[in-house]
Amino acid sequence: MKKKYTGKYDLKELEERKKQNAKENLEFIDWYADWVKKTPNRIWSKVHKEFMDS
Repeated sequence: MKKKYTGKYDLKELEERKKQNAKENLEFIDWYADWVKKTPNRIWSKVHKEFMDS
């Protein structure tokens, strides 16, 4: 459940969210690198082109 915004910042909570976000970003990078390695060039290049053109 999300906390209601009170206008005050809890620095400890912000630091935890920053760490969690960094961890999730690294997990995504690992997942994407594995996907690119396992996926044929014609497929991942098409997906990449669609993303870049959007």
